[in-house]
Amino acid sequence: MIGILIVTHGKMAEGIADSARMIMGNNEQFDSIGLFPDKDLDQFKADIKKKFLELDTGDGVIIFVDLFGASPYNITALNIHELLSEKKKVRVITGVNLPMVIEVLNMRNIEENIDSLYKSCLTTGKDGIKELLEEMASNECEDDEE
Repeated sequence: MIGILIVTHGKMAEGIADSARMIMGNNEQFDSIGLFPDKDLDQFKADIKKKFLELDTGDGVIIFVDLFGASPYNITALNIHELLSEKKKVRVITGVNLPMVIEVLNMRNIEENIDSLYKSCLTTGKDGIKELLEEMASNECEDDEE
């Protein structure tokens, strides 16, 4: 099974993981870690790698981060070079949101290919972003057509 790790600033990772557990129940190979102002960056890097190794059973790990180019992303990226040189399967996705985490938790039981799974997560994450009034107008137009 593909492991899932959420890495963000502060408590965001924990909050998304808690929300996903509320909706999907407890899941194996699923964890989160947050970067706090008082955290040593070298220790944070080591903590990310440790969690990766705990979650990886050979099928790989998808790591979700909050912001492209920010500290959690950059520190995760530092680990990636090492992990790839060790022939580990890993994908890092920025812009984590709850729909994409729910998608990966649901689909990883069916989809064992990390490349297919992360692409599905990208689509779900993007499709999960909506604006209420536009959606209402779109639904009214669809109702009028019927």
